[in-house]
Amino acid sequence: MKKRNCFFTLYKYEIFKIFKNKVAFATFLIFFVFSFIQGEFEVRGNLDPEDLPRYQAMDGRVIDDGFISEMLAATDEMGEPIDPDELEYDGVRSWVRDIWGYRTALTGINESTVYHKREESIAETYEDLKLSEGEIAYWQEREQKLEKPFAIYDTAIISGVLEGTTNFIIYMIMIVGISLAAIFAIETQRRTDPMIRSSINGRTELYFAKILAGMTYSLTGLLIIVAGFLTYVGLAWGFTGMQAAVQIYLPLAAEDMTMWQLEGIILIMLFTFTFMLSAFALFVSNVTRNSLASMGIVIGACFGIFALSTSVPLKMRILSQTISILSPSIVSSNILYDFRLIKLGRYLTEYQAAPMIYIALSIILTVAGCIIYLKHEIKSN
Repeated sequence: MKKRNCFFTLYKYEIFKIFKNKVAFATFLIFFVFSFIQGEFEVRGNLDPEDLPRYQAMDGRVIDDGFISEMLAATDEMGEPIDPDELEYDGVRSWVRDIWGYRTALTGINESTVYHKREESIAETYEDLKLSEGEIAYWQEREQKLEKPFAIYDTAIISGVLEGTTNFIIYMIMIVGISLAAIFAIETQRRTDPMIRSSINGRTELYFAKILAGMTYSLTGLLIIVAGFLTYVGLAWGFTGMQAAVQIYLPLAAEDMTMWQLEGIILIMLFTFTFMLSAFALFVSNVTRNSLASMGIVIGACFGIFALSTSVPLKMRILSQTISILSPSIVSSNILYDFRLIKLGRYLTEYQAAPMIYIALSIILTVAGCIIYLKHEIKSN
């Protein structure tokens, strides 16, 4: 009888097994529902929806001497509104205080002093991060290309979109850790290994069918959750302010981009990190052949690296930056505040280099997993 390759049949069967798993399906469903809840409360939690038009009343105004003078006239010397019901200048007031300091009197400030203070704060950040002269020159060149003064926009919706998207990395750690933990373990636990080994597609074909099915589940699930979240936010709140420069939300950022472009960066980081996370989960499942052990290792490793990223001192540059790139915390709008660069022929920002690193690690884990799989399935048993 002629040998036939049934890869896509195996692939569909593996997909079916994942979705038939009640724990995997329930986990995805729970976080899918949470994405809509998050779409509501990421914005509602910051303000009363009825007040949103008043917060947005100054949208598009340039932060110059005239606008700053108006803001100062409406606040006391500490930047607090004289009239508690006055909301129109809340955006520019918060922006100025982010730069000037929250417990510093806003006396004698103007356009020149505010923007100069911003530059001083950026220079201090360069020093704190131990940047080289080449890195500083790179960012100074970027800074010169920024169009100033900036135009203010209310950040309630901006924050809701960016931080809501960022939170999905936590969702995916749980979904991937729980759902993919049994991909390889289930055959061992059900003692179906002998039957698999005797089949014509029980070696490499089945391995890659499992890998592809696991990654399809993770990335498709993430796509559905993100799409649901953004659709809800767009219908409920709109996307006002997302066309603004990133400096309105992150005053010290030196990138010439809009909030939409930053959202795109977060999404690329989110999807490529999830891709690597799926490869890691599948690798661990292949090695341990135990669902609970795989789940514990995947989730524990993610939160362990996150904790470690907050502990390693910045002066240990290589270790600190490596851990930072591998930590789930990198999937954040604050990526624009990490000015440390990676030199691969030319300077790359972390958000440029990280996706390439994630894909490369995913390939390494997949190949290593294949070697272990063949050895385990064919020789050890």
